[in-house]
Amino acid sequence: MKKSLLALAVASIAAASVASAATVYDKDGTSMEVYGRVQAVAYSTYGSDAMGSNSYYDNSIQTSGRLGLNLRTPLTDNIAAFANAEWDVADNDTTDSFDARYLFVGADFGKYGALQAGRFEDAVYQGVTAYTDVYEDWGCYGQLADGDKRDGMIMYSWSGYGFDFAATYGTAKDDQSVEGAWYSDEELDIDNSYSVAVGYSSPDVLFGPISVRLGFGSAHFQDDVGSAIYDSFGNNVTYDRYNQYAALLSWGSIDVGPYIAAMYNIRDFSMVNSDLDYKVQGVEAVLAYGFECGVSIRTGYQWLNNDPDNEQVSGYKNSDAHIIPVYVNYDVSPNFNVWAEARFDAGTDDDFVDDSLTENTYSVGARYTF
Repeated sequence: MKKSLLALAVASIAAASVASAATVYDKDGTSMEVYGRVQAVAYSTYGSDAMGSNSYYDNSIQTSGRLGLNLRTPLTDNIAAFANAEWDVADNDTTDSFDARYLFVGADFGKYGALQAGRFEDAVYQGVTAYTDVYEDWGCYGQLADGDKRDGMIMYSWSGYGFDFAATYGTAKDDQSVEGAWYSDEELDIDNSYSVAVGYSSPDVLFGPISVRLGFGSAHFQDDVGSAIYDSFGNNVTYDRYNQYAALLSWGSIDVGPYIAAMYNIRDFSMVNSDLDYKVQGVEAVLAYGFECGVSIRTGYQWLNNDPDNEQVSGYKNSDAHIIPVYVNYDVSPNFNVWAEARFDAGTDDDFVDDSLTENTYSVGARYTF
């Protein structure tokens, strides 16, 4: 009950890798864990383009790796310092890379919560929308935070008695991920941002706890000359800010047994030219079951809507994407799993912002985790 949200956040960040992390040093409370993975995934046409393997819509196999460190040391009887560093390694077939995925350092105050600073997602994702992020590649089409790992973040988190709370503040940084910012290819210079998330999980009801989660976030963008954005016609398409709201209801655990979840979120973008204001909103529903033998099956429904205030001025139409993901995984051992996954179009509009979502795509993968 007194466990801080930090433990939950780290578990979410590292996912299956941490489950088999190797402790390479542990003395007097100071520890270092090393974890990672190597995987190969075969993608069908359109899937290869979406995952960066190639841009010519051919079948392709993409190999990638991930490497991470968890560090912790006691400062006093009740306070511990911690750090996490995680990198994506050679994340596509076209270039060799070693890119930071997460980098943060902080202090865990036990029952009084935890404070951390560095690169990670905001409270809306960690506290709300992450609970429908349960697929390998073909999920998160109905949410607007999963890809927003940002530098210069500060987060306070606390958890106890079934409740949890998280608040983040983002400092000024250039070239940060902002999902839904279509005019800038979803990358903007941030002046500042903040978000909060609260949640409550009940004791087990039949097959698991019932959770209710709410979140709010806002970001303000830099307004200097260097941050101005113009389209190919010379029109000013510079962003001013966005406000985001999110809510989630879930029942059960994603690991074993039934899991049911439904999430709604919306980002309301305000532009320097108010005629270009628009909203992006989405829904994700998840229905999953995990068997004790290591097999898990997940499916659901994902909807994303792009709603410009003025279609004639914006160049975008009010349009929708409808996606049905299907995912089957088998944990052969604690260190090795295989899966098959598909993304089916369920009526996406031809003029939706991402026209690739009108195509069905498939993937099959194998992963070794250490």
